[in-house]
Amino acid sequence: MRVSATLTIALLLALGGCTAAPATDAAGTAAPTQPFNVLGPEDAPVTIIEFTDLQCPYCARFATQTFPELRRNYIDTGRVRFASQDLPLPNHRFAVPAAVAARCAGEQGRFWEFREALFAGQSKLREEPYAELARKFGLDLEKFATCRSDERQTARVREGIDLARANGITSTPTFLIGRLVDGQFQGEKISGAQPYEVIAAKIDALLEAAR
Repeated sequence: MRVSATLTIALLLALGGCTAAPATDAAGTAAPTQPFNVLGPEDAPVTIIEFTDLQCPYCARFATQTFPELRRNYIDTGRVRFASQDLPLPNHRFAVPAAVAARCAGEQGRFWEFREALFAGQSKLREEPYAELARKFGLDLEKFATCRSDERQTARVREGIDLARANGITSTPTFLIGRLVDGQFQGEKISGAQPYEVIAAKIDALLEAAR
C-alpha cells in the first residue's frame, strides 16, 4: 500500500522524542545524539519506520532473522535510517512492560541490545527479566527501576499506539519504507515478518530511484 502525506507526522514523531544519554568525545565534550530508537544517518536516502510488539513472535522472527543482515548491509553503511516504534497489541499482556523496559534501557544508551535480548528470550517475558538484563548490560539499576515506574514512559508507549492507529496500522510487525521528498514521507506500508530478500528489494529500488 502506498502512503504519503499523513506520514510526515509519523516520521517526525518516530524520529524524535527519546534521546539516549549523550556520548563524549576525547576532549570530554558532549557529542551530538539522536533518538535512541533510531539507527542510521539523518541524510540516509531511505527511511524505514518499524511498528513492533516485543511479545509478537513474528516481530521476534524479523528481529532475529532479518534485522541483523539489514543492519549490516544497509543501516551501518549509511544507506538506511531505521526507526523503531512501539505497537504493543491488546492481546499481549507483557508487551507494554517490555516496551517500557526497553525504553528505559534506551535512556541509558542500551536500547538495541536490550530489545534484542527481549526478543531472543521472548518466552520469559512473563517472568519480567528486566532487572536481570539491566544488570547484564551494566545499567544503573536504581535509575532503571525509577524509569520503569515512571508513568511518562508508559504514556510514550501509548503514543506509539496512537501514531499507528492514525496511519491505519493495526498489526505487527508493520514497516513504512520510503524516503523524504520536499519534507514529505513517500513510500509504502509492508506488513508481516518479511524475509530479508523482500525488504532488500524494496530498499534497492528506492536507492536506484534516488540516484
